[in-house]
Amino acid sequence: MDKNWYGLLILVALTIFSCEDAHDIGLGLDPEGLRLKVLYTEIPLEASNVRIDSIRTSNDVRLLIGKNSNPIFGTTTSTAYSRLTFLTAIPSSSIYDDDLTDYGQDPIVYDSIVFNMDIKKVHSNDILPSQSFEIYQVEDTLFAGAFYLSDFNIPYNSSTSEGSFSFNLSESEIGYLKDDSTYLLSFRLNDSMGEKMMAYVKDASISLNASTWYDYKGIAIVPDPANTALIGISPNDSTSIKVHYHIQDFYEESGVVKDSLFQDSLTLDLTLGGSGLYYSQISTDRSGSLMMAENGDYNKFSVNDGNVYLQPASGIFPKVDLTALTDFFNENPNIQVNRMEFAIETQENTDFYNNASNMRFMFVDNEDGSKINAQGLVANQLINTAILTDNGYLSGTSEVLTTELDNTTLTYQGIPTFFGQLVENKTLEIDHAILMPTDITTPDFSVIDEKNGFRIKLYYTLPE
Repeated sequence: MDKNWYGLLILVALTIFSCEDAHDIGLGLDPEGLRLKVLYTEIPLEASNVRIDSIRTSNDVRLLIGKNSNPIFGTTTSTAYSRLTFLTAIPSSSIYDDDLTDYGQDPIVYDSIVFNMDIKKVHSNDILPSQSFEIYQVEDTLFAGAFYLSDFNIPYNSSTSEGSFSFNLSESEIGYLKDDSTYLLSFRLNDSMGEKMMAYVKDASISLNASTWYDYKGIAIVPDPANTALIGISPNDSTSIKVHYHIQDFYEESGVVKDSLFQDSLTLDLTLGGSGLYYSQISTDRSGSLMMAENGDYNKFSVNDGNVYLQPASGIFPKVDLTALTDFFNENPNIQVNRMEFAIETQENTDFYNNASNMRFMFVDNEDGSKINAQGLVANQLINTAILTDNGYLSGTSEVLTTELDNTTLTYQGIPTFFGQLVENKTLEIDHAILMPTDITTPDFSVIDEKNGFRIKLYYTLPE
């Protein structure tokens, strides 16, 4: 640890003094006669692609619905699954509570059911034709505490639709949504579904949410095979199902039962994001695309066009070889790492797709088929699972390094200096890493030059 603190002292000195030659920046800096030589080098990293079709999508930042064909990645289809949670109940009142027993008339009257969809982003290769979807009731329970993966399939009752909806978006609206704005659409669903929800509310024999969680179970939002867009919707925020109803008051007058409107325009609100039990089931047909060269989960491959690709929604990620860093330290023993930077350069993207906004480095070994330590992520044993920030190592917290995209230079940049020091002094052994953004289901993609796109910038000291 003394050596690491010594490196931090040198780093502070480097921020005060500057030199003209970036490759020999420490000549002439000799505090207290230490005779230090501070150097700079760039280490290129080899990279390839891997396919991972089993990614945790439960409790993600979005629900992904739709279908899109892309000549690079293939045809990706996504169905959203969610259980429903009541946020409101029917208010009780002595004025009408006894109407059913006293007069044989139910004062709670169902009107309609509406699905409100909060669209966050639309991904397509062209101006969209109409996008159509069906909502079905799922047939298996979504369990609290379970991790649902992108390749997990839950059956749904395709013989009876709970409702269908379609919509068009213009090119200007798609461009508006490219910048993560919001676009709220509303669609009326089938009355049969609304009447089911109303029946649950009136049934005193079962708790309100137990009825939708364990009896009704949830919904699947299924795209039409002719769709051309992948659409990200917020599972929380304004995405909801509203059951509209009104309340009548019954009374007897001169031996005749009459009614009057007691309260109108009431709603029962159900959320899709309740308890985080939602996920996107995603599949990709890569036949005829560049990615048809893939050869199984976690197995590296190249498309032989000089590029490495990242698109989380279709399960394509870069795998970077970090052994060049270890080789450099072995060839230059006893150096002090003062600053280490990742620099990953991407390219301009298309009209309707952004680059992935960031990347994280998740450890795997060199063997094909080796998997990310998912249990380590759950247990927060991240020192052997991912590259952390300097604070993550120093404080013992689970703070994963995230290299953010600079949209001006189109470069992902991150500074894992303490990680470099741990590798140099052999406290941490590394091999390869798979690059994954924090947004693990986005159809946004990045294209990176295979030869020059992945680099480490290293500032280090050679004591004389």
